[in-house]
Amino acid sequence: MKNSTIHILFYIACLVVSSCDDQLNMLPTQVKVDGNLIVDQKSAEIALNGAYYRYAVCGLDNYNVPTTSCFNDFEIYPAQFGGVLLYYQGAQPLESHALNATSYYASGLWFDSYQSLYAANGVISQMEAAPDGWFQSGRKTGIIGEARLLRAFTHYNLLRWFAQYYDYTSSYGALIRNEVAVTGNIAKDRSTVKESYDAVLQDIDYAIEHCPESNAKYYLNKWVAKGLKARVLMMRGQSGDYAQVVSLTTDILSNSPYQLEDKLQDIFYLKGLESQEVMFGIQPKEGQTRKMEAYYYRNVTQFYPTEKFLSLFDNDPRREWLFTNNLITKYLHNDNPVATLLEEVNYQMRLTEFYLLKAEALVLTGGDKNEVRALLKDVMATAGITDLSAVDKATSDNDLLSLIFEETLKNLFCESGRELEIMMRMPKSIVQPFNSFCDAPDVMILPIPAEEFKQNPVLSQQNPGYSKE
Repeated sequence: MKNSTIHILFYIACLVVSSCDDQLNMLPTQVKVDGNLIVDQKSAEIALNGAYYRYAVCGLDNYNVPTTSCFNDFEIYPAQFGGVLLYYQGAQPLESHALNATSYYASGLWFDSYQSLYAANGVISQMEAAPDGWFQSGRKTGIIGEARLLRAFTHYNLLRWFAQYYDYTSSYGALIRNEVAVTGNIAKDRSTVKESYDAVLQDIDYAIEHCPESNAKYYLNKWVAKGLKARVLMMRGQSGDYAQVVSLTTDILSNSPYQLEDKLQDIFYLKGLESQEVMFGIQPKEGQTRKMEAYYYRNVTQFYPTEKFLSLFDNDPRREWLFTNNLITKYLHNDNPVATLLEEVNYQMRLTEFYLLKAEALVLTGGDKNEVRALLKDVMATAGITDLSAVDKATSDNDLLSLIFEETLKNLFCESGRELEIMMRMPKSIVQPFNSFCDAPDVMILPIPAEEFKQNPVLSQQNPGYSKE
């Protein structure tokens, strides 16, 4: 692919998206398709905004309305794969784990991710070459930090979906793309798992140092970077990683501007991205309804909770508003079956996750069990649970991890894959009764799409158990 073609595609990506910020709605004052798109700070902000909306899978819906489509990648697909959601017409390949290299689901996740990487890399490359004098103090490295953090989110998602994330010594890592795509580097082999984690963490560490301290909820900041680092280290699970997670989550809980909502339901029914608990979310385009059409199309429910998942809510007060006649109403409000702007919001990160991650890391490092119980109680109290005797009775590591596992599923399902990720790292003895597929870790990995092997002859290894065609 020629350099000029990359710039043309990236410019188109910037044109088809727009920001909630008037400044970012403005087009560049000059664009050269065979040169740089970034010519000053304003054009740099526009290009960065384009990278955010590539991450959000922004485009036009079937009615030509601008929309974000990331709900499939971040909400529905992980929940199906993890045994939380069931399609109304019967099990789909994601639910039965009957996937192959031509499966629509794997291809969608793969190519959405690489579109996001191409956009982020375009920003990073041009920003690194841009003169410092174009930017207000600190903004040049701040823009690079946000773009590198978007790249870290995307590479980490690819590592979880398409690599042997669980084996640090494996050669089956992610296909890392950390530079602008040109003719000479399109053909590329996958990295090892260690190299994949290293690439993600390098970007995160840069973002922690250079991202803004605060930002709008639909943009990134250094607290979100610290949160992503905690996620990644918890999944990597190497020597010292869990202790780092305790340190990072303690910092977030003690020093960040975020606080738990008194009432969990308010996040989804009243406040959305205005909630003091939300750290990073994707704001929908004005008038979009595509997310709710995926959940509830023409008055027909598209996805139901599985019986096993629904049973977790026996005697749980959340069941009343999360499910109505087995219809998922976490986003679809009981009194309003027509999608609203708030229902279209996608939540990428909120504070509850780090209460639960800290609790999990404390158990794994032999930490204070009373602190673990206190963290669990804080989270469960916001959900309206008043009988916390099960937490008090939990004395063993296994009992506490089981409670953390269940609360993560119940609290964070259909939010950026949190329910699937904890299945991928928790002990089999805890996860297997809920999701039997977790008994074989390679079954929890998707196949690299056949189309990638056709376009990328250097790519040598398909994931175990799948063919290249």
